[in-house]
Amino acid sequence: MGRNAQLIRQWAILKQIETTRWSTIPDMADGHAVSTKTIRRDLAALMEAGFPLYDERYEGRVYWRLAEEYKGLPLANLSFSELAALYFSRKMVSALLAPPFSGDIESAFKKIKGALPEKSTEFLDGLDDMISVRADAPKDLDEHKQTIRTLMDAIGEECRVRMDYFSAHSGKRKPYVVDPYRLMYFRGGLYLFGFVEEYKQIRTFAVERIEAIEKRTDTFERPADFSMDTYLESSFGLVKEDPFDVEIHFKADMAPYARSRTWHPSQKVRDVGNGEIVMSLHVGGEFEIEQWILNFGPSAMVLSPERLRRRIEADLKRMLDGYRNEVTIAPPIARATPAKKKKSKVRSPR
Repeated sequence: MGRNAQLIRQWAILKQIETTRWSTIPDMADGHAVSTKTIRRDLAALMEAGFPLYDERYEGRVYWRLAEEYKGLPLANLSFSELAALYFSRKMVSALLAPPFSGDIESAFKKIKGALPEKSTEFLDGLDDMISVRADAPKDLDEHKQTIRTLMDAIGEECRVRMDYFSAHSGKRKPYVVDPYRLMYFRGGLYLFGFVEEYKQIRTFAVERIEAIEKRTDTFERPADFSMDTYLESSFGLVKEDPFDVEIHFKADMAPYARSRTWHPSQKVRDVGNGEIVMSLHVGGEFEIEQWILNFGPSAMVLSPERLRRRIEADLKRMLDGYRNEVTIAPPIARATPAKKKKSKVRSPR
């Protein structure tokens, strides 16, 4: 069992002790399916990390507590301006909320608000007109909380999972056995990266398309040198493919916007006159690159590679054909309002 599994269990133990006054070592061992010796090691590790835990005897049993003053300690250690800055940042943090931590984050901000004078929060709320946050079309992950918890447990304990996954590409449901490596929050969605033995490769799964999941008892060993940053180093987004050279010509209307951002670490820009630029990239993930280029409309044109030019041309032709051959969609049929039934008079029996 890996270090991640210990951390997840220790976090759960800390939360359990924090929320209940009746936590005993045998109860915690039963709840986490480990030995009492393991729980004692976990408690020692938490205390070593600085959490003020202590035991207390009551009616012949030993219960574990969290020092009451600890609950206010983080706020007490923050200055007023730091509290205000945290409260003001709530919109940016809330835009990234994802189970299973969303409830804890919301609770934390309520406490931060409670620690500030009412007039101060009114002042900070009034700054909304100065800075606003708009999430990048976040997916609704609320109904997938249990799936996320199962995946986090499996990642921490390095247990394989068996899952039924609906592929948007094929439009079919398929079973997978996966060694779950990592969850990643990306552009409003949560994705699983895991090794699939059947294909001998790491694959990416959108969490909301996992229709059923089960943590298995057999374990796996994640490669010691695996790193998400290294794995996706050449990717334009989430898709891992062999990188290739891309050159895109941006017209003057979009050139300032295109060059003002770092779309990929490999990007290089050169001026070609009249306010226009050519951007060079060495990336993988052809579909993602294609969709990005199409966002610029006629202001961006692929110079190379030729296959990407042809792919975009084919997509544009299909779009044009679709507009030219547009089928008129009939408006929805209005449903007639059912006539109200006349109430019949009920005669009392004679």
